[in-house]
Formats: sequence, structure tokens, C-alpha cells
Amino acid sequence: MKSHREPYRYFIHAAIWMALVLLYSYPSFRGSMNNAYSLRYVLVRNVLYGFINFNLFYLLAFWLLDKPIRQRKYLLSTIAGLAAVLLFCILKYEIGFLWFKDVILQKMMMVRSMKPGSPPLPPPYFKFTEFFRTTFRTSIGVALLALGYRLFLNSRNSDDADLQLQSDVMRATRKYERMQSGSRLLLQHLQALTPVLEKEATRSEEGVQAILILSDLLRYMLYDKAAEEGKADLKKELFYFQQYIFLRKYLYPKQKVILEVNGREEGWKVEPLLLQASTEERLQDLQQYEGEIRVTVNITDTLELDVDPINKPERHLHKAKLYCEHV
Repeated sequence: MKSHREPYRYFIHAAIWMALVLLYSYPSFRGSMNNAYSLRYVLVRNVLYGFINFNLFYLLAFWLLDKPIRQRKYLLSTIAGLAAVLLFCILKYEIGFLWFKDVILQKMMMVRSMKPGSPPLPPPYFKFTEFFRTTFRTSIGVALLALGYRLFLNSRNSDDADLQLQSDVMRATRKYERMQSGSRLLLQHLQALTPVLEKEATRSEEGVQAILILSDLLRYMLYDKAAEEGKADLKKELFYFQQYIFLRKYLYPKQKVILEVNGREEGWKVEPLLLQASTEERLQDLQQYEGEIRVTVNITDTLELDVDPINKPERHLHKAKLYCEHV
């Protein structure tokens, strides 16, 4: 958690902890409302020392145990936890000794001597070793609770980290596949461009136009931010898809590809180069075909791509549904 949110985290956990303490102390509060010493006893032993125990819990759960457990340094976390427990045992004794001796350290209520005129007997107090045995058990319980809570938080964070890692891996895989598909497509275009550049009649016009369009497509594939992030506006994708159709007109002059787009282009996201790769995959089956080919993009609730060789006997319509996201 960021440092500026640390007070918020502390107060939220403190409120929950103290609410549980007050709920636990409620029956004692009801029975001690008419007696000042009993009320003070409940306030000090339950509320004040409950708040001290909370600070031990918070110190362990969010500071001392966090980094060692994440680094799997369990011996270091044990040493740090025991050191904090011992420190808080001493702190509890010192607070009781200085301010609440009659509530924290006194063994029993003060009694008077049975002999007339004798001074009252001094009240017996716990020595540090006697008090330590009791408070150490309580502090160890708080430390175990903090350890369990820290392990729970780490497991939840590790699950989130695993999901993020899986998402990053899938994104990287899709990017690699997209680059691989784009590279194959580029290689095919370069192979088809070679005969165009070798002929004097087509080199100066068709060849130059094809090179300009190809460089524009290559720039989109390699450097465009949308292509890099894996989501492009459908309108932009259709623009470069139209450039791809123009490029095919120069590279494959015997095939006349007609593009038709139906539906609204705004408000959709699509994977970059998806239309080009899907169309090229279907056009590979029509390499020997000469004539018109209608490529139709239908935009409804989904994105549909149809490749239809118009003059081919036994026409077979190639259909594909592509993933798109409405924004």
C-alpha cells in the first residue's frame, strides 16, 4: 500500500479491532457502571491493553513480518516476532507499574489487619517474572493472529500477481503471434512486389505506390501505439485494411478485390491486423482465381468478415466471426 494511505489502513484496522474489544467487554461494562474501581478495571485491562495488543498486531502484520515472509526468511520473521512480543511485554509491565499498579499488578484486593489499630497490610503485587508469564501468552496469541493475517494477505497478493503474470504472458503471446503473422504477411507482399519492380512498365507507378502503401502498413504494424497495446479503434483498423486492399490491387492485378463495409464503425475496439490476417488466410485459397472478389465487413453485435469470389463456378462464401469489443 502507498505511504499516503498508511494512516487510513491503520485507523480502519484499529476501528475493527476496538469494536471487537468493546463487544467482548460489553457485559463487564454493564456490571461495573455503578462502581468506579470496577469501571476503571475494565477500561484499563480490556480497552487500554486491548489497544496495546492491537498495536502489537499491526506492527507485526504490516511491518516486521511483511518483508521476511515475502522473501521466505522464516527464521528472521520468527526472531522479529519474538523480539516485538518481548518488547510489548516489558511495555505492558511498565505502563502498569507507573500508572495502573492497583489494576494491572495487584494480585488481590487490599485487606485490613484483624488486629485493632494495626495498619492495613500492603497489597501483594506481581513481580515482572510472574506478570511476564501471563502477558507473554496473550502476546504470543496476538503474534500468531498477526502471522496468520500476514500469510492471508500475501496469499491474496500472490494470487493477484499470478493472475497479472498470466495476463502479461497472454498479452505477450498474442503480440508475438501478431508480429509473426505480420512478418509472414510482409514477406508475402515483398515476394509479390518483386515481379512488379522488375518490369519497366509497372516499376515507376504501380511499384512506387505499392512501396509507399507497404511502408505505411509496416509503420502501423511496428510503431503504432494501438498496435503495440493490442487494441485499435475499428475505424483506424478499417483505414489500414483499405490500404491493404489497395496494395493487393498493385500486387495481384488479376484479382480485383472490392471492399464493402456495413454498420457503424465508431465505438469498437479490435485486435490490430486481425482483418488483414484473416482476409489473407482466405485469399491464399484463391491464388489461382482471376476475377472479382468481394470482401464484406459486417458490423453488428459482432464483426463478420465475408470473402466471396463473385465469378467463380461453385462459389463458396468464406465467413469468419472476429472478436471485437464495444467501448
